[in-house]
Amino acid sequence: MDDVDSTDVIITHTERFYTSVGIAVRSKDLSSNPPELLVRTRTGFTRYTGAPSSEGYRFPSVPEGEYYLKTGSAYVVTDERRVEIGRHYLGRQDAVATSDYLTPAYLNLTNLAPWQAPAGVGYSVGSRLQIVSGQVDLSADVFIYDHVAAGQTQLNVQDAQAYGLSGNFPIFEAAKGDRLYVNQFSDIFGAPLPNGEPLVASALVRSAQLPALNFTADGVTPLVIIGAMQDVPMTDVSFEWRLGNYASVATEIHPAATAHIPTFYIEPSAHGPQEGWVGYSGELFSLLLPRGTSHTIADRLPYGNPYPSSWRPVGTATYQYRLLEPLPGDTTFARIVTGSLLTSDYLENLVASPITPALTPPRALSIDGIPATSQRVVGNTSPIITWQPPANGAPTAYRVRLIRYINNSASTQTTLYLPGTATEVRLPVGTLAPNAIYSVRLTALDSPHQEVTREPFTIFEKLPLHTADTISSLFTTP
Repeated sequence: MDDVDSTDVIITHTERFYTSVGIAVRSKDLSSNPPELLVRTRTGFTRYTGAPSSEGYRFPSVPEGEYYLKTGSAYVVTDERRVEIGRHYLGRQDAVATSDYLTPAYLNLTNLAPWQAPAGVGYSVGSRLQIVSGQVDLSADVFIYDHVAAGQTQLNVQDAQAYGLSGNFPIFEAAKGDRLYVNQFSDIFGAPLPNGEPLVASALVRSAQLPALNFTADGVTPLVIIGAMQDVPMTDVSFEWRLGNYASVATEIHPAATAHIPTFYIEPSAHGPQEGWVGYSGELFSLLLPRGTSHTIADRLPYGNPYPSSWRPVGTATYQYRLLEPLPGDTTFARIVTGSLLTSDYLENLVASPITPALTPPRALSIDGIPATSQRVVGNTSPIITWQPPANGAPTAYRVRLIRYINNSASTQTTLYLPGTATEVRLPVGTLAPNAIYSVRLTALDSPHQEVTREPFTIFEKLPLHTADTISSLFTTP
């Protein structure tokens, strides 16, 4: 073992793969894609050089105090001497991904719940299908292009397509026990909304678990889905969601932001750790409400669950907001800048009391001391972003996302993670491209079981989790 000095910083990258038979652990060699370490100075940054060691990737003689750790397009601002930058995954560790996230599908399903056409109210979609694997990382929506008559209880469809929600399709190997759940969802209706329309949700009602299969998605070969759907255990979820407490904070996200769409999801935590979950494994229940909804919803609605009891249901209540801004130099074209408030927890904890925001947006977002609520050209490509803590709640971490706009597209270029005590961050030189258009999305996070400065990239897996965004207007670099 190498000697580790107290001024050394050690970076490790440990991957964990969660399956029904346990957790596989794999350490990743960082020498081929090494992290970078920067220490902020009064006028810029000093770069420190590291090297592989038996303990991990080691940076020697780093001064005490905060530094910026860069890995990929992300930075972690921390003063920890040991940082774990690994991630957690669903499915067996030897699974191989294909290059396709879409595949043709052939469906032959019997004993469906009577097929529903969209009801024509709210966000009704009628009947729909998802597929989920418990052995490899796959969740996918199945789109049917053939006409299906209302009331039909069987499908024999050749014109269908599965769309991977978890990324590219993995290769399925029957010899390794790879299987699929096929889940049917139907519209369910709650008490009328104030506008007189019914509350419409989508709930899992029937399911089939298929035998182990071999399949490699190539964009041509269809995924064959044959089975008899079965009734699943049904549970009622009773909740009170005080949406007025969300709609009223729109202008705290940005003075020109408006309340958009509230959503409520129940999802299974496949093979999850005791205090959280790993990855997306499809849905059990989804509810979307009209834009700007600001009244309290109290209802009791059913959903089905075909999964093992160890896949505990997780509830997530999100209220989305948006800002319409013209692109600098082109007032004829507006871009949508978005933010949200989110609460996620095991379902029984989430609905044990009225759902309200536990965290409000960070305040006074500024770039180089000037409020970020109007468009401007910043003075340099290494500005200082500052903010004040939320009026309500106690963040354990912050996330800063820099979103770049090119023509009609927008994408996150850089993400920075900071401790909950932070109120500013200086962007390293080179983070922002010259003569480019950006916005900042600053997220306050309250995740009491996670330490972002020690293990930053699993922060969204620990429960409970509360997040609140504030967003900037578009700005341009010189």
